[in-house]
Amino acid sequence: MPEPRTITFTLPYAFATVNRTNGFSHHTTARHKDSVKRSVAVHARHLIPPEPFRKARVVIERHSAGLPDYDNVVAGAKRLLDCLTTPKVLHVRTPGARPVIRNKRGLGFIVDDSPKHIIYEVHSIKCARHEQRTVVTITEIVG
Repeated sequence: MPEPRTITFTLPYAFATVNRTNGFSHHTTARHKDSVKRSVAVHARHLIPPEPFRKARVVIERHSAGLPDYDNVVAGAKRLLDCLTTPKVLHVRTPGARPVIRNKRGLGFIVDDSPKHIIYEVHSIKCARHEQRTVVTITEIVG
């Protein structure tokens, strides 16, 4: 049985929670999602596997000066998880229609963020303000 691969990278900020992003307009939300994708790409593009992990365990640690509610942290991790997925062009029934892309902001670490493909944990860890960061660990599940 092959050895499971592990990818770990650190973003130099604590990702935004839902309470912070709630009420954003559609355009501001899209810009924020693109910003998260760019940040992950800058800090981890060199770590993207040649083939996305079919099944993986993703652990996200949010190191911040305050400890937000657990549900707030888990929901806030959604934008980060979306960046780890692989884009996929969906079948369009109408000829000539614009193609629909699932996971369009994905970078290709994992196949999808559905329960079939990942098990994930999100932890909130208190730290000093100057030590705020987000640590993401992706471990392939083999077998």
